[in-house]
Amino acid sequence: MASAMTRGQEDWEQARWEAKALVGQTQRDPTWRLGTLFDCVFWPTLLFGYVYYWSFGSWRYYSWKAALICGPLVGLVVCLWMTSVARLFFKHNMPARGKLANAACLWLGLLGGWYGGDQNFGHNMISFFTYQDSVSYMDIDPAVAKGQSYMDAGQVYFKEGTSVSKNDMVAFRSRTTFCAAPIVGQPLRNQKGALEVEMEGDVVIPQSGTVDFWAVGTDCCDQSTREFTCGQASNARARSGMRMVREDFRPYYLLAVQEWTARMCPTSGEDNTAAGLAKAAPLICLPARHPLFFTWVEDPVEEVNSIYIKAMKDQSSHLVMFMAGNAALMCGMLWGLKQLGFK
Repeated sequence: MASAMTRGQEDWEQARWEAKALVGQTQRDPTWRLGTLFDCVFWPTLLFGYVYYWSFGSWRYYSWKAALICGPLVGLVVCLWMTSVARLFFKHNMPARGKLANAACLWLGLLGGWYGGDQNFGHNMISFFTYQDSVSYMDIDPAVAKGQSYMDAGQVYFKEGTSVSKNDMVAFRSRTTFCAAPIVGQPLRNQKGALEVEMEGDVVIPQSGTVDFWAVGTDCCDQSTREFTCGQASNARARSGMRMVREDFRPYYLLAVQEWTARMCPTSGEDNTAAGLAKAAPLICLPARHPLFFTWVEDPVEEVNSIYIKAMKDQSSHLVMFMAGNAALMCGMLWGLKQLGFK
């Protein structure tokens, strides 16, 4: 009897010892280690910000090769190094759960910083730096000035009395509607009486001999109603232009202007013949030899500053989105790897 009680006591002590050992092991290997959480939050966020800076800042604009080397390539080296460390820990049966999660979060920081910075650069910063480097011109009279003399213009302040000739707008459709209207210092149409129009023609060629300044925009006009609302065309105080810097849009605006000039100066028909010219008013053509495209605004400086402010807001929103995604990835990795039995 005593022997049985002794064996029972020993079994009880053994069970207690094993239970304590199991509890201690669980406490020594928690799912959410503070150090692991810090590593998975701080270092990926730092990498995200670092790669983002090189992907959208001034270095990207002035020296894209240096930005690529110092930004994404450095981040790639960091991610590869952390991945190799995690692989080494796993291969030697060492605690690798935190290392694997940290490596995954670093990869997310690299890709997120690169993609977000590139999007911000393309949508905002490239325009901001282009306007910063371009020349500003004051008191330009579009009736006298020629576009060839202002090819480096970024911001143009036109002479008082300059306006957008909405009635002479043109639209070119290619999925997107590309709208253009001449910026004029004098009416392009003959404002005299019917007799003068019959004798002199319907249009008046400006002193420059060309119509080279154009207000443009996308999906902001209606060909049938002659409505043109691009930029701040409805603002009576607006008489400035910001150069259109999107090179992918430029060919479509050129096609719109070519359509306009062809309409103003047809290349066939009775009016283009010598007999036709003798019978009717002389055919007067309005060319656009060196067209420059602008967004019509009231204050270009304010518009440029708003581009920078938008870029900073986009950067903040990208950071918030990354931190949310990184937290989800971290928690999912740590929990999932723990369920799979990783140390």
